[in-house]
Amino acid sequence: MPYILVEDFRGGLDTRRSNVTATPGTLVAIKNAHVTRGGEIEKRPAFVSLTTLPSNTKGLAAANGQIYVFGHEAASAVTFASTTPANVNYVRLEHPSGTALTKVLATDFFNGQVYASAQFADGRIYHYFNGTRITDWFDGRARAKIQITGGTVGGTAATGSFTVSAGTANPGDNIRTITVNSVDLISTAVAHTGNNSTTATNVVTAINAATTSPNYTASSSGAVITITSVDIGVAVNGFALAVTTDGAAGVSSINAMSGGVDNAITNITVNGISIIEAQIPWAASNTATAALIAEAINNFSSAPEYEATSTGADVNIISKESGTSFNNFAIVVTKTGDVTTVFSPTSQTYLDGGATDSTINGYTPGSFVRPVKTKMYSLSDSLLHFSGTNDPTEWNDGSAGAGFINLSNNASGSEDLQAIANYFDNIAVFAKQAVQIWFVSANENLNQQVQVLSNTGTMAPESVVEFGDNDVFYLSVSGVRSLRARDSSNAAFVGDIGNPIDETIISAINADSSEGVDAQGILDPRTGRYLLSIGLTVYVFSYFPSSKVSAWSTYEPGFSVEGWAYDGEQVLCRSGNGLYSLGGSKGDTYDSCTVEIQMPFLDASTPATSKDFTGIDVTCTNQWDVFAATDPTDISAQQEIATVNRATYGLGRVSMAGYSTHIAPKFTCTQAGAAKLGNVAVHYEGSDAS
Repeated sequence: MPYILVEDFRGGLDTRRSNVTATPGTLVAIKNAHVTRGGEIEKRPAFVSLTTLPSNTKGLAAANGQIYVFGHEAASAVTFASTTPANVNYVRLEHPSGTALTKVLATDFFNGQVYASAQFADGRIYHYFNGTRITDWFDGRARAKIQITGGTVGGTAATGSFTVSAGTANPGDNIRTITVNSVDLISTAVAHTGNNSTTATNVVTAINAATTSPNYTASSSGAVITITSVDIGVAVNGFALAVTTDGAAGVSSINAMSGGVDNAITNITVNGISIIEAQIPWAASNTATAALIAEAINNFSSAPEYEATSTGADVNIISKESGTSFNNFAIVVTKTGDVTTVFSPTSQTYLDGGATDSTINGYTPGSFVRPVKTKMYSLSDSLLHFSGTNDPTEWNDGSAGAGFINLSNNASGSEDLQAIANYFDNIAVFAKQAVQIWFVSANENLNQQVQVLSNTGTMAPESVVEFGDNDVFYLSVSGVRSLRARDSSNAAFVGDIGNPIDETIISAINADSSEGVDAQGILDPRTGRYLLSIGLTVYVFSYFPSSKVSAWSTYEPGFSVEGWAYDGEQVLCRSGNGLYSLGGSKGDTYDSCTVEIQMPFLDASTPATSKDFTGIDVTCTNQWDVFAATDPTDISAQQEIATVNRATYGLGRVSMAGYSTHIAPKFTCTQAGAAKLGNVAVHYEGSDAS
């Protein structure tokens, strides 16, 4: 009897083709599992809860067996739970004015000590080495704070009106058409009853019974008919209302559509210059609205330019340039609907705090840090800063080796630098739309540009992960990409390692751009897998070139990963105040998460031939429920076949009955412990059988 054999699953998750035409060995879904070095499917380890961290801490870093979290308060104000591992350390990052820490932007280690770049509630960024603020960084940018205090989703619908003013009950006296912006709101003429008020009631009934695009509703008061847009907001304002009549029927007092209002921030200006491109509707909360406003300011190019951060319902508006020239620039917030805002403090309706220091460079403190060849490097706008030699606290003394390179003077698209990665003996500096390869040295006179790669880059600094010294993975607007050597010259080219799942990735980041910006990546040194968390999903890349495995899969931990770390023994992640270990200290702890493996439709290379599917064989460990879909138009129409807990070969295949041209097996595992799925054979009979 013939059978279809899927020997392995080294193709992994692949969304490039339909589930009817996909290549055998690829998968439509692989959830809470990954592909092994041998091409088999293996259940993911558990996300083991280690402890609940204090709510007044942020961030996560680890090295040399030690784990670090951060906060702005004294250590005496930070209370760890009794379950907290002994190697968890608290590092205080103190703001000069005691302002709350809101985000740890980047961390790395220099000479075994943690170096951190941190952002605070006032939008200021400071750098710290071993918990001590580095005063060489001076943020002299002017700023102001707006607080979103109220609003609701939606707004007010536009309305129009007219009055039924004349007519008789004689045949031929009709309200023939009622149009808004040339869209007729009634399907048939409405006869005049001889009474203007009852005629108006009948007109209302006719309008409400019809469905148009856009759609409208109606109501009446006496002979006056009010038409209301179903769509909320200003879009319908100004649409002409027109009524035609027959015979003696007549109307009067026709008023076009008006009064539509969006609950939104319509504009924000600084010194008379708009700093957002379009209005921003009030979202699900004041906090969510503040985040949208900050994102809109950061995405808009004005002259001069401004940036913004959000903390809760507060929006910090900050000048891009340092200095006193921006002080007293007036800020005007224009709103419609029920959106309300206040300045904080209420008296400061202008930018303030811009300053200069003749002894310190007034550059925006960098948001990304990385040690390279005896120096610490940091990125600020278009500047690649480097510290003094063997001194990460010195950033202004050129005689100590400190300085900067303006990368926007070396390649276009480098105005907003995002991340640094080691690449062979060089560094790759990522902007959003360009990557520059530089040779850097302790002797800054030897620094030189090696290569420029245009039309690629990242908006997600924490997605950039080194894979050895000759490959770098990162998230771009076009999906997951890599930098790797094209030939023995070590010149970099862009590899499309994310190609099988790029459509899924792009859809996720388009749905919520903040999830793309906040994407977190790490390389698990124990397995060699690249883990990229976007929202609630962790995308897993199993890359084993020697066995020709290049396979994507997904983990669903049930929370959003806000940061990864590796302490030399285990992969850690933080979500909210939760601290988790992937698989525990040895990576071999498993839970009872649901593993789902959906294969594409298989057709035995005869897609137009019907077959009588009679059974399935499988190699597996642990317990798996087996399903199959036989309707190539609906892969979700699954029938449960059996439950298996070992290899079925030689024991009698799992019997099934299905008659179709195609079959799509599906496997789920909900049992605790490790689990594997090795291969699948589908038995069939048909006219092509031999």
